[in-house]
Amino acid sequence: MHEHKELELVIRSERRAALLAGETPLEVRTVIDNRTGQLVFPVSAFALETDETVLWLPEERNDALQILVDLDEIDGTNSEQADRWRIYHGEPGDNNWVSATPQAVRFGALVADGSDIDLNNPLAPDEPKLCKQFNADPQRLGRAAAVMDPRSKGDGLLVGVDPMGIDIRTRHDIVRLPFGEPVSTRDEADRRIHNLLDELVG
Repeated sequence: MHEHKELELVIRSERRAALLAGETPLEVRTVIDNRTGQLVFPVSAFALETDETVLWLPEERNDALQILVDLDEIDGTNSEQADRWRIYHGEPGDNNWVSATPQAVRFGALVADGSDIDLNNPLAPDEPKLCKQFNADPQRLGRAAAVMDPRSKGDGLLVGVDPMGIDIRTRHDIVRLPFGEPVSTRDEADRRIHNLLDELVG
């Protein structure tokens, strides 16, 4: 169980990935569907024609996390999943949208069946209110993001809250701020975000 949580933490922490469709790696940016735990992203059309597809997080390299996925096309013009992606990343360059269901996950010596990885978000009903609450101070979010990733500059926008941490969108990228210990309720998340910001920027 602990190993599964470690894999879930890594997947939640990386929004950039390389999609290996056949022998061709494609750089993609992902979001996690709060309801299903599937990874959602736009892709080039030919990626839909391959039989075996692997996501490498954050890129194709020896120490990357690898996810064997099944791809299903979704409607990117009328989809909450695609709307969530746009909140994270802006307008896409590709018009073919997919949801990727993990079938198997490998990270170093850790291997797990996709069904053992739980990426659902029990905080989903509370996420919009939490984001609105903390987005009242975008400068503070931006400073916190810069502590975690010095490449980040300017204001930040809280775009995601899940049991393991928060995602802040900056002009540079999505910056992950992990909680350390998971939370399960809105009140716990509220306190943990307050404490995390206090620790990082006062």
